[in-house]
Amino acid sequence: MKSLLLATLCLLLMQIQKTTPSCRKRRSKPNIIVIIGDDVGHNDFSLHGSNQIPTPNIDALGYNGIVLDRYYVQNSCTPSRAAFLTGNYPIRSGMQGVPIVAGTNRSLPVDMPTMPQFLKKIGYKTHIVGKWHLGSNYRSRTPTERGFDTHFGYWNGFLGYFDYFTDFNNTKVEGFDLHDGFETVWRDIGQYATNLFTRKALEVIDKHDSRNPLFLMVTHLAAHAGRDGVELGVPNRTLTDLKYSYIQNPRRRLFADVVNLLDDSVGQIVQRLLHRNMLKNSIVLFFSDNGAPTVGPYANSGSNWPLRGIKLTNFEGAIRGTGVIFSPLLKKRRYVNSKFIHVSDWLPTLYAAAGGNVRDLGHIDGVNQWNTLSQDAPSPRSEILVNIDEVENTTSIITHNGRYKVLTGAFLGGTKDSYFGESGRGTEVPPYNITRVIHCDTNQAIQQITNAPISEKQIMYTRAQVDLAWCRNANYTPFLNCSNACLFDLEKDPCETTNIIDEQPDLGRLLLRRIEEFSVFLVPQGNLTVDPDSNPQRFGNTWCTWLDDSWCVKTPNNTNLTPNNVNI
Repeated sequence: MKSLLLATLCLLLMQIQKTTPSCRKRRSKPNIIVIIGDDVGHNDFSLHGSNQIPTPNIDALGYNGIVLDRYYVQNSCTPSRAAFLTGNYPIRSGMQGVPIVAGTNRSLPVDMPTMPQFLKKIGYKTHIVGKWHLGSNYRSRTPTERGFDTHFGYWNGFLGYFDYFTDFNNTKVEGFDLHDGFETVWRDIGQYATNLFTRKALEVIDKHDSRNPLFLMVTHLAAHAGRDGVELGVPNRTLTDLKYSYIQNPRRRLFADVVNLLDDSVGQIVQRLLHRNMLKNSIVLFFSDNGAPTVGPYANSGSNWPLRGIKLTNFEGAIRGTGVIFSPLLKKRRYVNSKFIHVSDWLPTLYAAAGGNVRDLGHIDGVNQWNTLSQDAPSPRSEILVNIDEVENTTSIITHNGRYKVLTGAFLGGTKDSYFGESGRGTEVPPYNITRVIHCDTNQAIQQITNAPISEKQIMYTRAQVDLAWCRNANYTPFLNCSNACLFDLEKDPCETTNIIDEQPDLGRLLLRRIEEFSVFLVPQGNLTVDPDSNPQRFGNTWCTWLDDSWCVKTPNNTNLTPNNVNI
């Protein structure tokens, strides 16, 4: 009997030994690092076929991971960030339309949970460096009250690259907008924004306790226009002109260096993850929040070529985003993913990758695309509500798994609905520097954990797959009248050269009815006027959460630190 009992115990122990190792080896939750560029156009990344602005680190992230070819964002800053963090179309939060203007009483609703709030519940440490732009009228609307453990950066939409001042209501009244949590950090005035935000992101990584998973958002100012909505700040203007002497437009030369320094930031962050032994269990995502405003408000000389439209329109130039993602956790890597993906999908996708149950997120518009990415599986998404702007009276939707798109109305009277930006494909432009890609920080870091070198053939093949130069045919119409409606077949015509609404009126009506069905869920944008009580002069020339904070008034008066008195 004893021998039988011993034998049974031995069998049980053997069975336990067979099963428990898989539990012990279960992968810990991945670190999630999201880097967002601001107002960088489709043609401003060299992986899309233009050699004018080298972006070797961003390119390498895609070549080693996945380049997202049919990735859609919203048409401007605030809506894209709202969709990313909440998993919802902006119309559900009132964040559609023009971005939040400094001093307006608008913010992301506090009853709409955010990505960091969900991730904190499953053990993540959450940090954001850089731009917020989802409201700062109340303290409860700022990042550290919306799920982030820390925030170093700015609350409004843009500011100076060196002095960190943002204007008040387009006047000469300005306010300092650089904060560490709720501390105004005058000490960093004069430091170049991209370098400062990169350094702060590296500090977050260095200080992180790797026993916990990390969620880090780095939301750069680059390449948004800076001071007064005009500045394109670079550390050394003379060096910039030498580096990009082949670019004729001097403002585009500045823009090129701003983007190149943004690219350097990506490389530094990936390298630091490697040095902390975190890269092997990380998801690194980069994307631009919307297309470039080549002309018009806050123009930065970016280029969405060959796509139609600029930022704030509903054309592809504004919303067909540039996105790349790398992670050793992806089962399939080194390919171009052409599936239909929207910025709202990142909440359920990253939450699922982190081991969360997407049902905990409640009813949202975003869908889990992890298998779409990791296995190149079909996308569960069939449509994207591009926009319903009840103020500008513009709407758009893409249906039929990304094939057909309808839009109505016109931004700024249709004057920005044409084609803008440089092609960057002239004979004066240097050839694509593959050696620079192979030796960049991002590629070198990834090679150390994958030991799988990327080849010149693979790089050129990937670039050819996502180069849309073919789509601008000779018979395109520069300006389209979409006041009634325009309909496009995006599979055949991604550059939106031809309105087919007259050829397929029934299809057009079908898509317009779908927009009407969404319109019942629209939350109005609210009061778009600037509140005079937000004036930074009331708070020592600093931007403050003016509607509920007495501490703002107690901020020391730093009148002597106005931009005109700062040595840069």
